Amino acid sequence: MAYSLIPLFPLPLVLFPGQVRQLRIFEPRYRSLLQDCLDSGMPFGLVLAKPPSDQEAEPLPHEIGTLAHITEVERLQDGTFGININGGDRFRIARFQHDKPYLQGVISTLPLLQTETEEAHALHERVQGLLPQYLEALTQASGIRFGVHTVPAEPTQLAYLTAIVLQVSNEEKQSLLAINHLPRLLARETRLLYSELDLMAWINATIADSQKHGFGTDGWLSPN
Repeated sequence: MAYSLIPLFPLPLVLFPGQVRQLRIFEPRYRSLLQDCLDSGMPFGLVLAKPPSDQEAEPLPHEIGTLAHITEVERLQDGTFGININGGDRFRIARFQHDKPYLQGVISTLPLLQTETEEAHALHERVQGLLPQYLEALTQASGIRFGVHTVPAEPTQLAYLTAIVLQVSNEEKQSLLAINHLPRLLARETRLLYSELDLMAWINATIADSQKHGFGTDGWLSPN
C-alpha cells in the first residue's frame, strides 16, 4: 500500500526495515498520533530526532525514516501506552506539515537498489561470515548473548540485521539507513564490522588481562 501523508514520530533512535521494537507513548500529541493511526489502520513514520540548538528548541527531524507498523497496543496502569512496532519501508520526506498536534510528512518510499548484482552477493558472503564473529565478540565483552539465532541468507535482510545489531551511534545508524544501494550498504557495514571487531578484541584482551593480574591488594580495582 502506498502512503503519501503520514504522521511522524521523531525519536532518538533509528528504526530499520524488519526491526521489531517496543515504544512507550506518554505525550498527549503522540497519544493523538497513536489514536489516529489505530482509527485509520495506517503506520506512522519513525524518524531520528535532531538535538536542540540555540536557534531551534525542537528542530525538524532527519528526512529519511522508516514506516512503523503497529502490531500491539497495551494501556499501562499510569495511563501511558506501550506499543510494539515492526519496521516497514524506508521513506524520504518531501514536505513537512504542521496542521495537527503532531508533525506530519508528505513522503515517498525508498526501495533499496542493486539488490541482485554480483557485487551485492559477494559482499553479502563477506558480511555473512563477519556477523557471527561480531556477535560472539559482543557476547564476550558484555556477558549478554544477543538473540540472533539465524543469519539471514537473503542479502537485504542480512544488511538490515547487521545495521540493527551494530553497536554504533544513532548518527552512524542514520547514515546506514540513508544508503540507497545494497552494495554500498554492505561495503560500509563490512568496514564497520572490521573496525568493531578490532575494538572488541582489544576490550576482551583488556578484560582477560585485568582478570588475570587484578588490581589493588585484593585483586580488585580500587579507587583509593
